[in-house]
Amino acid sequence: MKLFATLGLAVGIVGAPCFAAHLTGRLMDASCYHEKKLATQNEGHKTYDSITRDCAATAKTSEFMFRATDHEHEGLTMKLDSNGNSLAAQALKAGNIKADKDGDIHVRAEGKVLGAGEMLQTEKLESDK
Repeated sequence: MKLFATLGLAVGIVGAPCFAAHLTGRLMDASCYHEKKLATQNEGHKTYDSITRDCAATAKTSEFMFRATDHEHEGLTMKLDSNGNSLAAQALKAGNIKADKDGDIHVRAEGKVLGAGEMLQTEKLESDK
């Protein structure tokens, strides 16, 4: 009986990272984000709200960042993997994801948060509006 309990616990721990996380957040241009983040660190911190607005992704963006706003992942800023970059670029070009009146691009994503929240292995990406 103890063996089955140990086995069940081990399978549960190993299997947990396999489940996709459901996140909401804002989509940004990665190169702009890195440039603004470095500049704000040098001159005193600017709020992330202004960086997400200043660096909102466009149809010309090829590499994206995702700033999580949901309670579980709030505050994480992650790079999208190659699949996420492809999904975001296609959705922006097709007009399925658009900036709101404030200039922010709100999205919902499904995927796995990798590392210490450095990358989002993206399975699905859609508008949150």
